[in-house]
Amino acid sequence: MRLTDPEQLKELLGIPFTPEQTACIIAPPAPQVIVAGAGSGKTTVMAARVLWLVGTGQVAPEQVLGLTFTNKAAGELAERVRKALVRAGITDPDVIDPDHPPGEPRISTYHAFAGRLLTDHGLRIGLEPTARLLADATRFQLAARVLREAPGPYPALTKTLPALVSDLLALDGELAEHLVRPTGLGAYDTELLDALESARLSNAELRRIPETAAARSELLDLVVRYREAKSARDLLDFGDQIALSAELALTKPEVGRMLRDEFRVVLLDEYQDTSVAQRLLLSGLFGAGAGAGSGPDSGSGHAVTAVGDPCQAIYGWRGASVANLDDFPAHFPAADGSPATRFSLSENRRSGGRLLDLANRLAEPLRAMHEGVEALRPAPGAEREGQVRCALLPTHAEEIGWLADSLAHLVRTGKEPGEIAVLCRTAGDFAEIQGALVARDVPVEVVGLSGLLHLPEVADLVAVCEVLQDPGANASLVRLLTGPRWRIGPRDLALLGRRARLLVHRGPGPDPADSAAAADERLPP
Repeated sequence: MRLTDPEQLKELLGIPFTPEQTACIIAPPAPQVIVAGAGSGKTTVMAARVLWLVGTGQVAPEQVLGLTFTNKAAGELAERVRKALVRAGITDPDVIDPDHPPGEPRISTYHAFAGRLLTDHGLRIGLEPTARLLADATRFQLAARVLREAPGPYPALTKTLPALVSDLLALDGELAEHLVRPTGLGAYDTELLDALESARLSNAELRRIPETAAARSELLDLVVRYREAKSARDLLDFGDQIALSAELALTKPEVGRMLRDEFRVVLLDEYQDTSVAQRLLLSGLFGAGAGAGSGPDSGSGHAVTAVGDPCQAIYGWRGASVANLDDFPAHFPAADGSPATRFSLSENRRSGGRLLDLANRLAEPLRAMHEGVEALRPAPGAEREGQVRCALLPTHAEEIGWLADSLAHLVRTGKEPGEIAVLCRTAGDFAEIQGALVARDVPVEVVGLSGLLHLPEVADLVAVCEVLQDPGANASLVRLLTGPRWRIGPRDLALLGRRARLLVHRGPGPDPADSAAAADERLPP
C-alpha cells in the first residue's frame, strides 16, 4: 500500500493523532528533536513516523535504525513498528521468500548497538575480536580480586571490601561514560590537593574535601589496575563498549559513512538519558561529529529523530547528560548547517486535567530551564477528570496505613489492582507498603530489583549470600540469626558475640571451653 495522505495513517492505525503528532510524523527526513511530555504518545509517534517514511517510499524498512535503553523498550518499539507495517500491507508475514526475505527495521538498545559496532569494526582501533563482555557478577568478582591483590597501602580507603568494589566500578564507569582518562582525573586531584594545602577550611564540610580527593586518588590507582586486569583477559564491560565505540566513531570517519549508507533513518529514544560518550558516539556517526561542513563525508542533514523529555531525566547518577537533548539541534544540524528542527508533544491522554494541573504547577521551575518544554494539557473533554488528595499525618506508619486503606477501598469499589500504581521516593518504603497491602488482601507486585531486595524473603536470601561471601557481614548475619528460621534472642546473641570476640583475641590455640559459661554468668538475669 502506498501512503499519500496523513489521514491514511489514522485509518490504518485507528489513532486520532493530534496536530502536534501529525507534524512530527510527516516531517521531512531531516534532523529533528521531539520534546515529548509524559503520556504524550512518543512511542506511537515513532512507530507512525517509520510507517509514514516507509509507506511513502522515502526509505526501505531495513534502512531504519531505532535505539532505546532497555530490551523491554526495544521490544515494544519493534512490535509496534512491525504491526504498523503489516497493517499497512507493506510487509506480509505469511509470504516469506527465503531468497528474498522481507526487510525489517533494526531496533536494539544503545549498548547492543555499540557492541555490534565493535564486533564489526573494532579491529580498526586495535580491539581484538576475541574480547568478551563482562556480566555484572563477573565485574564484581574481578574488581574484588584486584582489591585483594593490590599492594597498597591505601590509608584513605576505609570502607568495607564490598563498598570499595562498588566505588571502584562506579568510578571506572563514570570515567568511561564521560571519556575521561585516569591520568586526567589524577592530575586534577593532585592539583586540587595542592591548592587545598594552603587554603583555610573553616567547617567540617570543607575539611572533608581533601579527604574525599585523597580517597578518590587512591581509588583511581585501583581503577587503573582493574582496567589492566580486564585488558589482560580480553574483557570489556558496558562502559568500555560505549567509550571504545565513541573513539571508533570519532577517529574512523569511514565507519560513519558506511552506517549512514546502511541506515537512512535513525530514531533515538529517551535521548535525555544518554551520556556524554553516547552523544559523541551518535553525533560522530550520524551528526556534526562526522565531519565539518556539508557534503557526502559529513553527517549534517542525516535523518535523525531524537525523542525525549528533559523533565524526565533520571540517569544523571550514571553519567547521563540532559544537555544532550537541549543541544541536539547543534549536534545534529541540517544539511545547510542550520540547527535541527525542534517539535513538542504536550497533549497527555493518560491523566485527567486535575492531575495535570497539579503536575504543571510543580514542574514549572523545571520547564523554565529547558527550551521546547510545554505544560501538559489534557485530551479534549478530560479537563475536569481525575482526583487529587493530600494527607499530612503524624507518623510514617499512619501514612502507610492511610495509603493502604485508600487503595483497598478503591479495589473494593471496583477498581482493578493492575490499574493502580504507587510511586515511592525511595525503595526503602517498598517492603512496608507491600506488607500493608497484602494484609488488606490487595494483590500487589513490586517492580524493579531495588524494590524486590527489600521484601523479607528476598532480603533473607541476599543476607545468606553476603554472609557466605564475607564472614564479617555482621548486619546480614544478625538478620539471619534473629529471623524466623533460627530465632536467636538478644541474650544468646550477646553470648555468641562475646564468644566470637574471645576467639579472635586469643587466635590459634586451645579452645577455651569454659568461656561461654563464664560469659553467661556475667549476663544480667
